[in-house]
Amino acid sequence: MHWLGIAALTVGAVLAFAVGGDLTAPAYATMVVGAALLIAGVVRLGRTARRARSAVPDAEYRTGKGKIAGMVAATLYILSPLDIVPDVLLPVGVIDDATALAWLAFALGQELTRHSRRRRLTRDSSRRPRSSRPPPPR
Repeated sequence: MHWLGIAALTVGAVLAFAVGGDLTAPAYATMVVGAALLIAGVVRLGRTARRARSAVPDAEYRTGKGKIAGMVAATLYILSPLDIVPDVLLPVGVIDDATALAWLAFALGQELTRHSRRRRLTRDSSRRPRSSRPPPPR
């Protein structure tokens, strides 16, 4: 769900810049939908992590509150018309938005990798037969 949000944010940004930098109604609507999907995806990752953590206490997966706050802040920064460096100062003005988007994509990719690794560990541990014998010495 979060990858779809990033795609919608990117399409909205490209549409906005292709029209001359104005936030037209379709571009703005696409970016808002993308932000909503992105935030919902990040929240879903946290819920899934809590559920998985309670199922298997040995393998810990947790998305920190600070990282989630950073992802939401990056999304809001990308969406907001106010920038640290104005977009009229090309190419520097676009680089700050691109940097926020790149960090957001990296952070979501990192969380998705951790989540899938955790899921794989949970699935593998449920397949192993439980034995009452101790493991053989090495």
